[in-house]
Amino acid sequence: MIGIAFLTLSAAAPPPFPSLAPSPTLEPEVENEIVVIGRQLRDWRGSWKLKDGAVVCKTRKSTGDKDIDAIGCDAMTSCMTPLVPEFVALEQMDLSRREMGNRLNAVLEQGNVGQCTFSRREEGIEALAAARRGDGS
Repeated sequence: MIGIAFLTLSAAAPPPFPSLAPSPTLEPEVENEIVVIGRQLRDWRGSWKLKDGAVVCKTRKSTGDKDIDAIGCDAMTSCMTPLVPEFVALEQMDLSRREMGNRLNAVLEQGNVGQCTFSRREEGIEALAAARRGDGS
């Protein structure tokens, strides 16, 4: 049986950092922090695997900031967790490595994992920026 493990580059390769359009609800300092965090996060690399029926993330290339690394892993695990039943079903099939990869990619695409991770990363970046600037929201 081929176990499911997948290396992802910047969590399904979303754009390098969040939209830079000015937000009327954010302070300029928070907006600047968002850009800084987003730039750091684009270099983050992580991998995921199934372990005891749960998605587990591991940072492979750290940003040097554990809070920023956590954004990457949180996005990855929260977006892939709803797909665990499909991952488990794939894991139980006797598939070639190539076929496993093809089916896994299809599950990720159908589950909109790329868009989900991008959205979760944006949320995490904004929350961390606000917390670091004392806003806390």
